[in-house]
Amino acid sequence: MKIGVYGGSFNPCHIVHKQIVLTLLEQYGFDRIVLLPTGNFYKKSNLAKGEERIHMLNLMFQNHPKVILCDYEFKNNLICTYRSLDYLQNLYKGDELYFIMGSDNLLHFDTWKRYEYILDHYNLLIIVRKDISVQGVLEKYQPYKGKIELVDLNVEGFNSSYIRECIHKNDYASVSNILDSNVLGYIQNRKLYTKEYQEYREQHYTSDEEFLKNYSSDDYEKMSITTDITLFSVSDIETKNYRKKNGKNFSILLVERQTAPFMNRYCIPGGFLSLDEKLLDSAKRILFTEANIDDVYLNQFHTFSDIDRDIRGRVLSVSFLGLIDKAKIISDLKPKASFFDLTFQQEKDIVTIEFKNEFREFRCKVRRTIDDYGIISYTELENEYLAFDHLKIIATALEYLKNQIETQDIVYHMLPKEFTLKELQMVYEAILGKKLIDSVFRRTIKDKVIPTQKFKNDGGHRPSRLYSYKAE
Repeated sequence: MKIGVYGGSFNPCHIVHKQIVLTLLEQYGFDRIVLLPTGNFYKKSNLAKGEERIHMLNLMFQNHPKVILCDYEFKNNLICTYRSLDYLQNLYKGDELYFIMGSDNLLHFDTWKRYEYILDHYNLLIIVRKDISVQGVLEKYQPYKGKIELVDLNVEGFNSSYIRECIHKNDYASVSNILDSNVLGYIQNRKLYTKEYQEYREQHYTSDEEFLKNYSSDDYEKMSITTDITLFSVSDIETKNYRKKNGKNFSILLVERQTAPFMNRYCIPGGFLSLDEKLLDSAKRILFTEANIDDVYLNQFHTFSDIDRDIRGRVLSVSFLGLIDKAKIISDLKPKASFFDLTFQQEKDIVTIEFKNEFREFRCKVRRTIDDYGIISYTELENEYLAFDHLKIIATALEYLKNQIETQDIVYHMLPKEFTLKELQMVYEAILGKKLIDSVFRRTIKDKVIPTQKFKNDGGHRPSRLYSYKAE
């Protein structure tokens, strides 16, 4: 199907909006038109709540089944066109989406967030205005994959601010021929855009029981919370030279997604927090169900709250750092879960992270920045393989882990109960990505380990004494 997506504040909707939608349905081959009111924090004077605006749209198009109303943006308090289009494309799988805009908006379309992504993945339908030329802009956007079509609907434009000003002065007669009669009646009844309009009536309760009786969670915007786990491990690097000590590979657990969004991409284990569980319990449950991993060190290290981090809506990620000895669980992993060896290189502020196992190999890039307060953050630069913002989570977790092993004795969760000092040193080197001086390292950790009476035969070398971690 050919689906049109018509976004705007619709503050309020008027007959020109209706003319545009019906003309596109009747004359330009559209099977559906989706109306997408902007989020409630859109910077426009006297913006009515999204619930009010979508109700007015519903009144104006109540007899038009091909017109679909979408509350995605104001329900999630967003204005993010590329995310809205991704959301709708997931609903209308296989259908062709056109984002509808005026030619005036096309002139500054390159200021929109991820406009290049929109041009590569979706089509634009431009409603031309005779006083605006877009020819130069069209040539600029030719290299992108999406189509750009121009239509001349010969409709007269109305300024919504003019409508609001008239209503504010109780001059309903001046807008009676601009507004749908049902919409006008609703505005008058609700006293929208007037001083008398009250969004909420403040109520005073004398007891908690009275308050709860009148309380409804539906009056407030909702968001979801996920727990996401960066599970790191180390493993031996096999060598054919029996006189050479094995090194250590530093690795992370990834899961291949089987469903949309981001189908067939990799992600760290994660899932939505249930209402009846604590965050740590959620992380443990997710690791077990997605990877068959239990009894693992987990430490909450960061909350990721970017507004557009998840195309499904407003979702916070509470992220955990996990550490485990991979040798204990590798044979029991779920089929779509696997460990990838990690290597990373930094040149100035650009960090390249390479993921590699016996089946797949890929690279991603992030930019590392430090603000005036010393806070380190990451921005995704290149990523075709990891879902959501999980590349950013992984980069942040690596930074956190490097800092933690300098002050906390957490690397022991990645080792067997007994280990050689060389094995311990190689774990530090694998995480830090650099060679350490043997003598300096041993002085650093001498008070943290206890020698045992056991030895490990390292092939061509003298047997090495085994140590255990000295618990406080």
